[in-house]
Amino acid sequence: MKRILRMIPALLLGLVFLLGGCGTLPLPEENIVDDSYDNYYEIFVYSFNDSDGNGVGDLKGVTQKLDYVRDMGYTGIWLMPINPTGSYHGYDVTDYKAINPKLGTMADFDEMLSAAHSKGIRVIIDLVVNHTSNNHPWFKSALNAARSWNTSDPYFNYYNFSTTPKAGYRQYGNVYAEAQFADSMPDLNLDCEAVRENLADIIAFWMEKGVDGFRLDAVRYYYFGDAAASAEFTGWIKEEAVKHNPDAYIVGEDWAATSEIEQFYTSGADSFFCFPAQGANGYVNQALSEAMRPIEADPAAAAERYFSSMQSVVSMANGYIPAPFLCNHDTARIAGVLMRQEERIKFAYGLLSMYTGNTFTYYGDEIGMLGSANDPEKRVGMRWTDDTAAIIPPGASKTFEYYVFDSVEKQLADENSILNYYKACNRARNAFPAIMRGTAERIPCENAGVLAVKKTYNNTSVTVVINFTSGNVGVKGLTGELKQSICVSGSVGGSGSSLSMPGFSIAILA
Repeated sequence: MKRILRMIPALLLGLVFLLGGCGTLPLPEENIVDDSYDNYYEIFVYSFNDSDGNGVGDLKGVTQKLDYVRDMGYTGIWLMPINPTGSYHGYDVTDYKAINPKLGTMADFDEMLSAAHSKGIRVIIDLVVNHTSNNHPWFKSALNAARSWNTSDPYFNYYNFSTTPKAGYRQYGNVYAEAQFADSMPDLNLDCEAVRENLADIIAFWMEKGVDGFRLDAVRYYYFGDAAASAEFTGWIKEEAVKHNPDAYIVGEDWAATSEIEQFYTSGADSFFCFPAQGANGYVNQALSEAMRPIEADPAAAAERYFSSMQSVVSMANGYIPAPFLCNHDTARIAGVLMRQEERIKFAYGLLSMYTGNTFTYYGDEIGMLGSANDPEKRVGMRWTDDTAAIIPPGASKTFEYYVFDSVEKQLADENSILNYYKACNRARNAFPAIMRGTAERIPCENAGVLAVKKTYNNTSVTVVINFTSGNVGVKGLTGELKQSICVSGSVGGSGSSLSMPGFSIAILA
């Protein structure tokens, strides 16, 4: 039944495909595989869509936009924290089994989850267990015990306390508690058996509700300075989740170098975000910079660099599922990193989309939203129409220019928009399973600025051809029929034996 529910929305979408953002090739029919590979869309509910006009996004607003999400080719959503909290961002949880009343009710969540599943969309939620809020009942009880140093109190060991200052500890009256992020977010003692019992119960609660997995916040801080212990605990969460859903998907945030991410993959969790791929110094932008320098661009070097990164993304995951992305709620938005240049914004997502693994898109990136100065400015409201009132989180500037490109409504109607380019990329990944899952083999190509890669999955192959040059090039000698082209502008013509590719275009042959 689960497989059928994943396939039906794809078949329905196949009947209503629009043109694919460049040229005249229609978007191909999707071929959804029922496994843990998906195109994920990250949603900050507070800012995403306001269903009742009170100035704050909500879960009903997410439900209203699920058709849009699925039409864009996303088959999974990640909801940032939805629990009760003392902040706008939600990473200081006060109740792990409830819904933040600003975002709606548990009934609203259940309705959203059911609707998402009916459309073939998986739902994962943020699980923030490195720390709680300082207003969580556990911490209030623990702090009361610590102030009298009552070590026999059942809550005393829920957190790490000291009577003297320590690195990473913060003062709470006459005692200190570990709180690596802020005094409003004291760290849990994850070696405490009672803490683990409570967390297992929380995992069971959401799994039994039907969520498809969790995004784990701050995994490298579970045991500060001890990656091995932190990885072990990450694996424990995966073990607890699969007790209730064998297909539970776990993706962890380890904002670290490649070697540490590789170590976390030994935990048995499915994915860890590929931070080396994102941002100004990431794999994608390094290749872009080689290809798009205004003076002395080096397309051949761009092709070499990009293929090397394709292999690195897979190698890092050590047999599990890579999770590459361009930006998220903690980083500068990619449109700003790429200097608001539409050509670069589009091609960056095209390059990301050809990676093996689960891609993650931060809401608003598909319309080129901006934000970088502080966290609230990275989390402003989605611009659905020109008349949509912007949701500005506390602490964000009300005068910054967040929207330099058109609204969702206008970009949907523009075949050559950033949004429709994103859609074409997602649909290609859904149509050709080898793009998302395949092993990559470079194919010789006579044009040094063109990369040809054969991606193979389950005895089926596609050839991905990427033109890193700025001008039209002819590509000969490849095999296969042209099935899809993804272009910054113009269109790909011909067949594998003789392709005509405009600058910064991608062709898919099968």
